[in-house]
Amino acid sequence: MKPMIRGNICLNAHPEGCAAMVENWIARAKADAPAMTAAALAAGRPLPRATLVLGCSTGYGLASRIAAAFGCGAATVGVSLEREPSDKKAGTPGWYDNRAFDAACARDGLFSATIDADAFADATRAAVVALARECGLVFDQVVYSLASPVRVDPATGVMHRSVLKPLGEPFTGRTFDVVDGRMSEVTIQPATDERSRRPSR
Repeated sequence: MKPMIRGNICLNAHPEGCAAMVENWIARAKADAPAMTAAALAAGRPLPRATLVLGCSTGYGLASRIAAAFGCGAATVGVSLEREPSDKKAGTPGWYDNRAFDAACARDGLFSATIDADAFADATRAAVVALARECGLVFDQVVYSLASPVRVDPATGVMHRSVLKPLGEPFTGRTFDVVDGRMSEVTIQPATDERSRRPSR
């Protein structure tokens, strides 16, 4: 399987590679668990018992779910919209990540449930509520890590687009090219007055 990369985004995935990455992150969470628990107790913060992760399949969402489950022993429910593999295409990386995570939870006796659906849809919200009630879960931690820049309002059908931009001044930072391994600088222009005043949805 050859990598298909556009910008810094890999468009395909290898199932065994995704599983190995998830297992590496789990091992790190387990190793850090004692220190994490001690720090929380010292600060008087309870560890999460039930965590809902919206956007659970990659990046910060997946890392947060792994930390909650394997670092704190929490039951987790994850929501993400992924494409399963077919006879012509591999699945999305998140599809394999979710399955590797659920398999590791089953192996270690941790509760996990993954809902493959649009997190913005009313039906998905209802499914999460129904699952929580059925399993007796009361979420004491919610992680919002959705990467989608587009949301269609289920009530009106209006499409909303979001962007990440600084306010006031341009922001310059470093970026990493995953293809050639080079670091470079990138500058993001600030939001316009109209966009910065627009309420987020």
